[in-house]
Amino acid sequence: MKKTIFMLSLIVLLMMGCTHSLRITNEETLIPSQTKPSKAVKIGFLNTDDKLINSVISEISLSSAVKEAKKGYQKGSEIEVDYVSDLSTNMKFRASGQNFFITIPGFIVFTHAWLGYKYYVDIDTQSKLLDPSGKSLSEATIVTPYEIRYTSFARGAWSSLIGWLTPGYGLINIVPGIIYASSYDDRATQEFIEKAKPSYNTFVSSKVLEQIAEVQRTNSSGLKHLYKMDTVVINEDVLNSANDHHFVIYVMKIEDGQLIMQENKIKEVTEETWQMLDKIAKQEMMPDTNNIKDIILSFGISDIPFPKDMDSTSLYTMQNDKMVTLFKGRDATLQVAKKLE
Repeated sequence: MKKTIFMLSLIVLLMMGCTHSLRITNEETLIPSQTKPSKAVKIGFLNTDDKLINSVISEISLSSAVKEAKKGYQKGSEIEVDYVSDLSTNMKFRASGQNFFITIPGFIVFTHAWLGYKYYVDIDTQSKLLDPSGKSLSEATIVTPYEIRYTSFARGAWSSLIGWLTPGYGLINIVPGIIYASSYDDRATQEFIEKAKPSYNTFVSSKVLEQIAEVQRTNSSGLKHLYKMDTVVINEDVLNSANDHHFVIYVMKIEDGQLIMQENKIKEVTEETWQMLDKIAKQEMMPDTNNIKDIILSFGISDIPFPKDMDSTSLYTMQNDKMVTLFKGRDATLQVAKKLE
């Protein structure tokens, strides 16, 4: 009888304090953007039941750069808005390999209780910006990777009981150790969503407003919006770069001082070409006509006749929304360049 009471008391003690409340350990890495639309806007948000997205909409509605934020907006609605926002999330859950050692030999000092098991929650937020007619203006993926510490009662109690009450000095804890190191604990999700809301809605809402600001800037430049404009190359063509090594290429004819769009496509340039453009932009090298020719050839404009010489070719880059000349051929059309500035 005494032995039974002792065992029951031991089980109760092992199960007490075997949980760890959820806490997010890396929120300080999510630094909001300070870029806002230059002109206050009215935004219509497509309907969603996502709690995180709805918290973002509420946060955006508080911004001084937003005149109105309308939830449950429907495409084709007669309600007047400047932009339509379509937001959605894709959440990925992972466990850390550290959880194996937290389980064994960590159970000896109840590591799962005072430190907590480690998990990752990666949230990819798809942000589509449309005009009132439904035409796509911009698409972006906003990445918010979270690291959390959490131990549910089920996993904590199981780790303690197996470690202390089974034969073999807790070696059987290898089994739950493998499981916890390879599988996320779904019990953490609802608590995580509630605790992540403040940092998530602040960060994502700032990125959506930054996206709108980029669309405003691009529209004011007079060029069709596809991606953020970093570098532009002009010969009888216009080439406009996106982030990293991907470029959006605009091919345009010059006729009577006007730029006429003929073609646009996306191209990933080689590291060599990217380095050359970067050095020119930083004024670390003065390009010659052969450099410019190589840059244009690297974009693979196979369907457009290549200029016989580089006299009518100019190279520009965007710096603080202004087109700055990097290279100008002797016969380059200055009037056209000024239209782009």
